[in-house]
Amino acid sequence: MPEFRLLSYPMTSNAPVWPGNPPAAQTKAASSIAAGDVANTTVLTLFSHSGTHFDAPKHFNDQGPSGYQLAVDNFVFFNPLVLDLPKSDDEMIYREEVESAADRLAQADLVLLRTGWSQWRGVEPERYATKNPMLHPDAARYLMETFPNLRGVAIDAASIGAPGKIEPTIETHQILTGKDRKDSRYMLIFEDLRIDSDLGQASRIYAWPLFIAESDGSPCTIVAEFDS
Repeated sequence: MPEFRLLSYPMTSNAPVWPGNPPAAQTKAASSIAAGDVANTTVLTLFSHSGTHFDAPKHFNDQGPSGYQLAVDNFVFFNPLVLDLPKSDDEMIYREEVESAADRLAQADLVLLRTGWSQWRGVEPERYATKNPMLHPDAARYLMETFPNLRGVAIDAASIGAPGKIEPTIETHQILTGKDRKDSRYMLIFEDLRIDSDLGQASRIYAWPLFIAESDGSPCTIVAEFDS
């Protein structure tokens, strides 16, 4: 039997989020057995870019598709690659760092940027949400222009951008979501997930969003499958 491993964090009201974002998830009882109702039901309030989530092309590219418009096989990856790129506060992931893995990137359909930043998520949540490393626009452009098989990029931080670097954050997102491209190419962006060192050995990674009409992103349940 294959082994399955959850890479998403629980959606909670107090999870660290990009400064100013609403909570990842809030719940309110709509009915309650304890209150005399026949069933428990819950009103869910979610935000498209808080907690473990994906950025649809629509996020920074108004001509790009929303998640619900994408075929489900867009969210299944067969050749994941983990790049270990240890980073500290506000550091960049530069083009030359990803260039060193060019041979491996050529075979990958999902690159997982493992910066080690997830160590701060539970112990220093404000630091996690405000001082995270990010992917430099030149590195994002290199990934887009050089590797046609690459369909997704993931990072173990709240965002692939950084609150202290707004202009490069916008540029990186615009590049990856395919803004102004004539070939309609884009990558799916997965943020705020756990990236284990052995995920490159996974036979598949599934990253299932909620298929919500017109949404520019969605909370995501990300699972790695390992052959026994």
